[in-house]
Amino acid sequence: MQLKRARIAVTLFASASLALSGVPVTAFADDPADLQSKVNDAYSTLMTYSNELEAANNELYQLQSDLESVQAEIQQTEADIEEKQQELEQGQAELSQRLAETYKQNSSNSTLSVVLGASDFEELLSRVYYANSMANRDAELIDQVKQTQQELEQKKSDLATQEQEQQQLVSDQQQKTEDIQSKVSAQQSYYNSLDSELQTALAEEAARAAAEQAAAEEAANNNQGGGSDNGNSNNDNGGSDDNGGSNDNGGGSNNGGSNNNGGSSNNGGSSGGGGSNNNTDSGNAPSSVVDIALAQVGKPYVFSTEGPDTFDCSGLVQYSYKQVGISLPRSSQAQCNLVKNKGHLVTNTSYLSPGDLVFWGYGGSSSSIYHVGIYIGGGRYVHASSPGVGVIKSSLSSNSRNFVGGGSPV
Repeated sequence: MQLKRARIAVTLFASASLALSGVPVTAFADDPADLQSKVNDAYSTLMTYSNELEAANNELYQLQSDLESVQAEIQQTEADIEEKQQELEQGQAELSQRLAETYKQNSSNSTLSVVLGASDFEELLSRVYYANSMANRDAELIDQVKQTQQELEQKKSDLATQEQEQQQLVSDQQQKTEDIQSKVSAQQSYYNSLDSELQTALAEEAARAAAEQAAAEEAANNNQGGGSDNGNSNNDNGGSDDNGGSNDNGGGSNNGGSNNNGGSSNNGGSSGGGGSNNNTDSGNAPSSVVDIALAQVGKPYVFSTEGPDTFDCSGLVQYSYKQVGISLPRSSQAQCNLVKNKGHLVTNTSYLSPGDLVFWGYGGSSSSIYHVGIYIGGGRYVHASSPGVGVIKSSLSSNSRNFVGGGSPV
């Protein structure tokens, strides 16, 4: 669940009210400030695991794609083998038919008939050469088909071995991805538990503060009787309490609380600054994609989903472009590779246009992508941030070390 920034403000309000009333603050086992710190740490860890999961899933997509390529090549090889088998059978049939016709023409079915049928020596040589040439040509064609067939069979065998190896790689990566998914799920549960505990602690603290404040005011009224001046004084003190209650220093804490969204800053970007990229053309992405993506703001983040109700980062990108008739790869790494291959990837965000994709990778590497969003203009982008945060708008001014760049996939 997304952290609510008002929680720290509630804590400060309760503490300020108690201090102004002169009522001692009763200590309790789980201090909301400590819980808030634990929640922030838990969320930061959740972000780290979520990014690891995205990277692992990118690798899994690539391995699965490689496996599909091998399997497609096996199918093509099997088709080629079948074609060569038909050629071989056809060649053998033609040779058999030719031999049968020769036998019909001369029951001896031997080279002797060729020799005896010659009218002179030159015709004899010609007949012998022709007979041998035909036999040799047929034999060569059949041998050639057999050789090709053997080569294809060997290729099929090699591909079968490669398929087994690739399947093992996919299986290993699936296990790795599932292990990270388990870490994410466990961390999400831990975070939710702490978050729930924090809400309970804040509610209890606020209720305790309100009860003690009410008791203090009742005691003060009973002790002072009905003097008008004292009553006015009490009213003034009540005003002070109101001022204490309206003390929104928690607003500053709200900024601290936004560290929870700072988890999304792990996915966040940078203005990109200079960059050695000489390419100043990020392409021309459809601007209508932005409207589609923005319409998803507020929807939950769920790993390995592409809408319409939940999204992960690359799923949101794929979904938004699909709505305008453009098919994109499923993983953030493949989406980045597409932008790179088109020559549209730029590192300076001033060259970005609404609808362009923006990427983050470990160490700022375009080969280690773990997050993607859609640029909406004005230095901001929309993205499926992380578990508990969902689809949000963010600034490109954070986490510059991991910002890779962006550009149009079309």
